[in-house]
Amino acid sequence: MQGIMGQKYALASGESEAVATGIVEHYLPKGAGDKLPQTITGQIVGIADKLDTLVSIFGLGMLPTGSSDPFALRRAANAIVNIIWTAELSVNLHQLLAESVGEFTAIRPEASSELLSQLYEFFLQRIRTLLQEEKHVDYDLVNAVLGENDPEYTERALRDLLDTLERALFLQQIRNDNTLDKIYETVNRSTRLAAQGDLDKIELEPKKAVKPELFQKSAEQAFYDALVQLVPQTQLSKQTRNYQQLVDSLTEIAPTVSNFFDGPESVLVMDSDPEIKRNRLSLLGLLRNHARVLADFGAIVNRF
Repeated sequence: MQGIMGQKYALASGESEAVATGIVEHYLPKGAGDKLPQTITGQIVGIADKLDTLVSIFGLGMLPTGSSDPFALRRAANAIVNIIWTAELSVNLHQLLAESVGEFTAIRPEASSELLSQLYEFFLQRIRTLLQEEKHVDYDLVNAVLGENDPEYTERALRDLLDTLERALFLQQIRNDNTLDKIYETVNRSTRLAAQGDLDKIELEPKKAVKPELFQKSAEQAFYDALVQLVPQTQLSKQTRNYQQLVDSLTEIAPTVSNFFDGPESVLVMDSDPEIKRNRLSLLGLLRNHARVLADFGAIVNRF
């Protein structure tokens, strides 16, 4: 009966159909496999109600432990994520959680200083489970989208759940059709080596990070030129970004990177000259950063 009588009373009291429907829908889903709210009113009120429950109970220190979840907090978090995904709502969950925790702690300043980080981690666990169990995405591809001990990636995943889902499903698709195999080796090798350099994980512009005057082999110039061609693909806004085009570009650059490592004009990345070494590591760091627009390739496991 939950919500049903509220809907009837609302209609009898002269409330609009939207309000009455919102009352009954905001309780949805009532369990695994149950239908989700279909109206924007039901979706928003449902998210708000479940978020209020999560923040309040977490704030009181009553977190789920193991199989014990008396307040069905996992179900509430799953519902929030699934509503956002299914209704394709542009909700910044990272910001929403921060604002909700801020309002809660203003009333109860004694709440744990770790409340926000606990909620972030809880939602990441829920997203991870949903991607693996309901969307059937391989565990390592989920790690590549959510990041492992990577605050920038964690924030990105919570900031744009629709993008997170899109990237996870796309990675699974290109693994299934073997496209991922064409770029895995070069991107992963570059990612691992780039960790020994000092280029941050955000920079995408070769002209800011690399000094062409330090090149000693044609393979370095070819690598640099290919990175310049990648920039237009990765600096697009999320609304216009096309992950298929990015992968196509990474596939095109793969032979150039292979030549940089092992071709007739290959180079020793860890050169004895620190400036040359740094320059070459920055080339690899740029490729890593462009690939990170899609995923953290360092988290992807080679299946062969």
